[in-house]
Parts: sequence; C-alpha cells; structure tokens
Amino acid sequence: MSSVKVGKVAPFPPLPGQPYPPARNHPRWKGVPAADFDRMVWVGRAAGIFFLADDYVDTGRMVHRISGFKRAATGTGPLHPEDRAELCHDIVFRAIKATCHPRTLKQITRCAHEWWDSLIHDPFLNLDQYLAARPLSSGLVPFFRYTLNINLTDEQFDHPLMRAAEGIISEHVALANYFFSYAKEKMSSTDETNILRLLQDFEDLTYEEAKVVLENKIRQKEDAFIPAGMAVLNDPELGKDPEVRRWIACMPYIMGGNNAWSQEVRRSAIPVAQLCFGRDPY
Repeated sequence: MSSVKVGKVAPFPPLPGQPYPPARNHPRWKGVPAADFDRMVWVGRAAGIFFLADDYVDTGRMVHRISGFKRAATGTGPLHPEDRAELCHDIVFRAIKATCHPRTLKQITRCAHEWWDSLIHDPFLNLDQYLAARPLSSGLVPFFRYTLNINLTDEQFDHPLMRAAEGIISEHVALANYFFSYAKEKMSSTDETNILRLLQDFEDLTYEEAKVVLENKIRQKEDAFIPAGMAVLNDPELGKDPEVRRWIACMPYIMGGNNAWSQEVRRSAIPVAQLCFGRDPY
C-alpha cells in the first residue's frame, strides 16, 4: 500500500489555494493515495480492455460481441473460448475476482454491463440526442474502489447521492477520453462518435472551438463534484461511514490522475490536444 495518506496531499473539500483536482504534479503527491500496486496494475489492464471493447462495439458497431464481453466480465469464463478479445476480458476479470470482495465484484460487473448496454443505439442526429441516449459512463469508477479495498454496501452503492457523485467522475473520465483520443481517432477515420466530431458536425464549430467547449464541460464536471461530494458527506447515514468518507476523498484523484495518464499512454500520445494536469489552485 502507498505511504501517502489521503487528506494530507489534497483534502476534500479542497482548501483555498489547493490544486484541484489533485494530479501527479502536485508537490506532495509521491504515489497513488493508499492504493494497492498489484490491484492498480489489473485496473490499468481493465482500462485497456474497455478501450478494446469500445473500438469493437462503438466504433466498429459489432454489437453482437456485447453478450460475450458481459459473460467474461463475471469472471466465469468466456462465452466463446476462441475469441481473443473475450479471453482478454476473462483473464482480467478472473484476476480481479481472486482478490475482490464478492459484493464489490458484483457492483463492478453491474457497472460494466451498464456501460456495454449504453453502446447499443441508433444513429444520432444531434449532440443533445447523443448525450441523452448514451450516458457518459466509463464503467471504470468502481474498479478504483477495488484498488483501495473500499467495499460499499449495496444500499450505499445505490444511494442516489452516491450514484450522482460517482456519475460525475465517470462523465469526467469519459469526456477527457474524448478530448485526448480525438486526434488518433480522426487519423484512423474512427471519430464519428467522438464528441469533438459531433460538435463540429452538429454545432458547426471549428475544431478549436469544439475543443474549448469540451474543455469547459470537463471543468464543469470538476466544479460539480464538490457539492455532490459534500452532499454525500453531509448525509446523516452515508456521512457517518468512514469508508464512504474515504471514497469521496479519493474520487478527485481519479479526475486528475486520468487526465495525467491520458497524456502519456500511446493510445492518446499525439501532441495535438493538451490539458493541464491540475487546474489553478481552487
């Protein structure tokens, strides 16, 4: 486990003058706060297979593959043993299942299934239709709880305040992915469902104008998390659980960390779009 203590690096709610969301360039951040290294490795691999699934299903429109991915996400073996993509999912989910609390594994699987279901849709006619029809859920947020060994009850997981807070983080991750992956997708002519492309097509914006709009949406999610997180902490039932409080304190790291990570992985490492790791002090 990391020796960094959550709350010492970047308290939540953020203090005046504190970089928010916290990211790797924070002067006191020397590692992932309190996360287990081996679990982080498997969650990184989970991110990779989600990108793989997205390329197959959302870009390639191979919706028939969703049932196989869903089966593999249960950690009980692939639906089609000869399918290499399903085998990749199975390897990752079996490894996570081996060290994950059974209740948290069910929550992870449920969110993964929700994400795959959101990939089934008719062609979009405008940006609003896109955002309404496909929730901006990465499906990955519960994986980060797994790295921290934070195990919420089903009641806590399904609480509207918790779902709202986690939803904002999911949306931030998804929006950042659109921001950073656009150049790669455009070069390979697979950008038709990227928000930057939709803004250009439906709102008649230039690329630079669309990039500003998307960056503003990303920043809006960062701002929106503060009252959403505080609503969880102030709830008389949720707020009294130390694990809930620890989870809320950790979630801003997902925003800043994903931002930093996205600018270094090869999938997005095309020097076109850049976003500061951390915003100006709050």
